[in-house]
Amino acid sequence: MLTIAIIGAGVMAKILATRAKELNVKTLCFAWAKGAIAKDSVDEFHDIDIFDTNRIIDICKEKNVDGVLATTELTVKIASIVANALGLNTSPLEVMGNITNKSWVRNKGKNFKFIKQPFYKEVTNLDEVIKVESFPVIVKPASYGGKRGITVVFSEDEFQGAINYAKETIGTRNKDGIIIEQFLDKGQEYSVESLSFRKKHFVIQVTQKDSSGAPHCVELGHHQPAALTAEMRKKVETAIKDMLECVGIENGPCHTEIKIIDGEIYLIEINARPGGDCITYPLTELSTGYKFLTGIILAACNVFYDPEFYHSEQKFAGIYFISKQTAHLKPLFDNCDEKPWLFQKNFVSEELQEITHNDATHLNSLIYYADKKIDLGDA
Repeated sequence: MLTIAIIGAGVMAKILATRAKELNVKTLCFAWAKGAIAKDSVDEFHDIDIFDTNRIIDICKEKNVDGVLATTELTVKIASIVANALGLNTSPLEVMGNITNKSWVRNKGKNFKFIKQPFYKEVTNLDEVIKVESFPVIVKPASYGGKRGITVVFSEDEFQGAINYAKETIGTRNKDGIIIEQFLDKGQEYSVESLSFRKKHFVIQVTQKDSSGAPHCVELGHHQPAALTAEMRKKVETAIKDMLECVGIENGPCHTEIKIIDGEIYLIEINARPGGDCITYPLTELSTGYKFLTGIILAACNVFYDPEFYHSEQKFAGIYFISKQTAHLKPLFDNCDEKPWLFQKNFVSEELQEITHNDATHLNSLIYYADKKIDLGDA
């Protein structure tokens, strides 16, 4: 029996543990017990500070762990430290220790062949007076995901408020600072799910995003497959594979956010973990037929589950978040229960909430699975 270590105990940890159980893979989970969503879904739960890597390594050695999985940005470096110490399948620690830092990735991006980058400025001293030459810009914490702490700024009057918002989000968590980027206000946003195994890269799916736009650019929905021509899809796949090679990813999943403007691909950010908000599961598995979670788990254990072989006919799958920003979609949500395309409905509250960051668990949502993209006309 294979044994996998899962770092963190949030939603993605629970999803991975559930699939591992189906595969007869033993799961060890490392996290504090308080608020541990995955606690009851794993075979062994270790109530531990995830930053105590020496203790985690010792336990993993004792339990003969075959692979280590990260579940969030916070756990990426930790999982790599443990996996590298045990000689397990991962990417180099120098890469995984920096991949969550947007400034580091932007600097690596100077070698990308097919992906463009916006102008950007790194700010590591948060006490300095920060100036930019032109607007609009987008202000982000350098090492945070889920659209947390980001603001689009159109004028000098809004700039300091955006800096303060990013600082508040960072708190004392890290010293990576802030990155200020030219705001790409045109084009369509997408994300790309990929799986790497021994330096070979596979694009599993491309997701088309519904975005709120400025000021916080939160995600309102995801749709697979993205509405791309075959030529553009191929261009995206080529660009992502080159990017992963330039950055130094060798093994495991990545969730990369891009924008396409006038046929050119621009990098927003890369995350060396499975995509959240139902993108990795269930959407990617529904739309491709490839059991992506299985591929992720087995790759960590140095077993290749070939995406080019284990897939089926393409379907359409997507999720709509029903919020204040998407109030016009409430009729679709209210009338979907008996629809043949409904895969899952998540009811949280009669009162529509405002989305401030990506968080599928605490929002009204519906997931569709059909032979076409579902929209308001299908209510």
